[in-house]
Amino acid sequence: MNVTRKDIGSLILVGIATVLLPGCTMMSQVFGVEKQLERVRATSRIEGRVGTSQPADGTLVVLLTRVTENPEEDPIGVDTFVRVRPGNFAFSVSPGHYQLGAYLDQNRNGLLDPDEPVLQLRNRPVLVAKGGEAFRDDLTIPLDGRAGLTEPLDIFGLVERTPREQQEFSLWALSVQGEICRDLDDPAFGPDSGSRGLWRMMDFLSDGIAGVYFLEPYDAERVPVLFVHGIGGHPQSFSALFQTLDRKRFQPWFYFYPSGFALDGISAHLATLLERLQVKHGFDELAIVAHSMGGLVSRDAIFKYGEETRRDDIELFISISTPWGGDVKAAGAEGAPIELPLSFQDMSPASDFLSQVFYEDDEREVERHLPGHVEYHMIFGYRMKGSKAVASDGRVSVASQALLQVQEEAQTIRALDYGHVDILQSPELTERLGLLLEQRFVD
Repeated sequence: MNVTRKDIGSLILVGIATVLLPGCTMMSQVFGVEKQLERVRATSRIEGRVGTSQPADGTLVVLLTRVTENPEEDPIGVDTFVRVRPGNFAFSVSPGHYQLGAYLDQNRNGLLDPDEPVLQLRNRPVLVAKGGEAFRDDLTIPLDGRAGLTEPLDIFGLVERTPREQQEFSLWALSVQGEICRDLDDPAFGPDSGSRGLWRMMDFLSDGIAGVYFLEPYDAERVPVLFVHGIGGHPQSFSALFQTLDRKRFQPWFYFYPSGFALDGISAHLATLLERLQVKHGFDELAIVAHSMGGLVSRDAIFKYGEETRRDDIELFISISTPWGGDVKAAGAEGAPIELPLSFQDMSPASDFLSQVFYEDDEREVERHLPGHVEYHMIFGYRMKGSKAVASDGRVSVASQALLQVQEEAQTIRALDYGHVDILQSPELTERLGLLLEQRFVD
C-alpha cells in the first residue's frame, strides 16, 4: 500500500487535533495552511526601541510611513505604536519603502501638538523591505525637536483606512482596539471565524476582526474583565460567563485573535493592545479569564505587559483547562510533512515558547513566576464518564492542566467534572468566576 504525503500529514494532524482543537476539524482546511504561511514569510519586520534624549513624562508614539516613488508626494501614514514609557516597538509590513518617526505626547491627548518634541521623518533612513527581512531602527526623540506645526496634528487619524486597504501595508494596524461589539451573536464572533483564525490566519487578519472588543462603552467605575479564548476558539464560547457577569461592577472585554500564529507573537500583540487601551482609558485594574491555550497566551502577555509598562494593572488571572504542560502529540507538528499552524509547534512540551513562559533561561533551570501583584487561580476539567488510560477532560490531560509548577503559584485550585469545551457552560464555573471576582475586587 502506498502512503502519500497527504496521508501522513492527515494522520499527524488527527493525532494533534483530537487533543488541542475545541471542535471537529475539516481535514480539507489543513492543506491551505502552507499558502497562509507563505504570506506570513513574505512580510518584513521593522523593530527597535524608542526613547527620549533625556528623561521626560508623556506617551511615546512611533509613526510608520510608506514612502512613495514620487519624491513630491508626502509619505503615507501606515501604522502607529504606543509606549507608556521608553521601550520596544515592532511592525510587520508588506514589501515597500518605509520611514519611521516619533513624538512625545506630553499631555497625552493623542495629538502631536506644536510644542511637543518630535523626531521628524526627514531625519530618518528609508528602509527597503522586499519580504522576509528584519530591520532595526532605534529612535531617540530630541526634547528640543519641533515639527513646525501651527495647530495640533492627529497622527492616529493619518493611518485610518479600511482593512482591505490596510493589509497592503502593516498587518497589526488592522487590530481592533476597544471597538464596541453591538451583537455578540454575529457569526463574525462564532465558530466559523474561530476556525478561520486557526487555519487561515492571514485571511482572518485581512477581515479586520482581530483585537480587543468591549460589549459596552468603557466605564472608569467598573473593572474590565478580559476573556481570552483558546486554539480555534471564539468569543461566543464565553456567552454563559458574559451573561452572568455582574455588570454593575465589571465590564466584559474579549480578545479575538488568529490562533494559528506563533504564540509569542500573539502574546506580544495582546500586551501591546492592552498598553494602548491603558493609554486611552487609564484603567488601573484588570482581570483576565482565559480558556485552554488562551491561558498560555495570557500568562506570557502578563509578563510582556509588566516588563514594558512597569505597571501593576493586571490584578487577577484565572485559567480554565489550560494545557500548561503542552501535549506530547504536538511534538510532531514541527516535523510534519505538511505545514501546520505555528501554534501547534508551540504546544510541544519542549517548545521554545513554553520555555520562555516558565523559565528565565534556555536551560530551564531558573523558574519564571507571575508578578506578586497578580492573584492567580487554576480551574481545570476532568471526565469521570468512561475509562481512559490517561485522565483528561477529553482533550487535554489532567497532568498538563494541573502542572505542578503552576499549581504552586495558584491561590486556589478547582477541578470540575466537565469536558474541555462544555466546562465554559457549567453553572459551577459561572459561580466560581463570580466569587473570585467579588473577592478580589472588593468595593
